[in-house]
Amino acid sequence: MDLSDNYTVLYSFLGRSLIDAFGVAGEKALREGTRRYGRDRGENSRRNHEALNVKINMKSLFSVGGDLPPDPRFRRELQELNPEERVSHTLVCPMADIWKAYGEAHIGRIYCEEFHPACYSHYAFGYGHVNLGMTLTQEKDEYCDFNVVLRAENLPKDLRPKCFAEYDPGYIAPDVHPTPASGKTGFESISVKLYYYILEAALELLGESGWDAMAGAMKEMAVDGARRARKTAARYARPFNEQIVFDTYPLTLDQDKTQLWTGYTANKAVERFEETFVTAMRGELEKA
Repeated sequence: MDLSDNYTVLYSFLGRSLIDAFGVAGEKALREGTRRYGRDRGENSRRNHEALNVKINMKSLFSVGGDLPPDPRFRRELQELNPEERVSHTLVCPMADIWKAYGEAHIGRIYCEEFHPACYSHYAFGYGHVNLGMTLTQEKDEYCDFNVVLRAENLPKDLRPKCFAEYDPGYIAPDVHPTPASGKTGFESISVKLYYYILEAALELLGESGWDAMAGAMKEMAVDGARRARKTAARYARPFNEQIVFDTYPLTLDQDKTQLWTGYTANKAVERFEETFVTAMRGELEKA
């Protein structure tokens, strides 16, 4: 849960820095980076499912494995789940709760509006449709209303067998038992990607001044992450040191301990991360 919460506030720190510095242009960069991030996760899920020989449809997307472990704080009502459609209500969302606690519900709403359609549609070869009528990040909305659809009749004929068993005569569904997702690896992977794509979009749309705004947020994120790690350490009578930061924060300080930056090193992403976040977090650790 600590890993999840720190991932959530990572988004709001970066988003706030861009919007405060650039207004509408900063929000445009945030939205573009979020869409790119969503497409990456959708691509990864589709690739994993194709390797398992499961059909690329809505039932597979929401029931076969996943890149994150379940968070027990979520409360959902599932109305429908079949190959063409998933209809659900999210009654309690810890991400929305965190954004509200930080006064960043608007930033959270941007995440909801951009990530889910980009991820789910890209997973379905660009033919999925997402109706997110209400979200807990929107004032007065009492739940998130998800309707995610992939209709066979809307697919090109060559894609229908990849998505639906009835178009693939002789197909035998595999007995799939995916390895449970790791909390640390899962949240670190998506945190690296989220930071990377927001950085990429900011540099493309705003130039180096986009990074200048983000750099301050990276340092603030480290201070906030250290504060959260101190609270967890105190709760479990553990020392505040690099191990507690490793256990509770999704981004690892020592790059020798992770390979998750592979493919995400353009634009000096790792160097910028080390110069800002890692330096600030190590400064907090020295205060222990």
